[in-house]
Amino acid sequence: MAVLWGSDSALTTQTAIDNSTEEFMGTIDLATSLSAHIQLEIDNESGSITDDVIIAVYSTLDASTEVFDDVAFQTFRITPTGITLERLSFVVSGVYKFRIGALSAGATDTYAVGGDYRTRTT
Repeated sequence: MAVLWGSDSALTTQTAIDNSTEEFMGTIDLATSLSAHIQLEIDNESGSITDDVIIAVYSTLDASTEVFDDVAFQTFRITPTGITLERLSFVVSGVYKFRIGALSAGATDTYAVGGDYRTRTT
């Protein structure tokens, strides 16, 4: 059986992500898919490397009126290795819909976070 992937779709890039408000990059629907391969692009905008960036994944059961979980079911804490753009890939499966949030772990650094994803259909 061949693995089939959907089209490359862009997430909404969020800029000036700090430690006060979690920013979300859109909702990914797995109702007709098996999984999603996400590749985030994380860019440190502050010119320093002091704070980690926290990536969190929240799920929902709702089709049109989305009520997301209050607690993320996946969380990544990334310490950038440089001031340049870096990529992080991961796979999500087993949920109906989900969204990805980003937050700086401290008050020094701000980030731009976006990226792309593909869903696996078979």
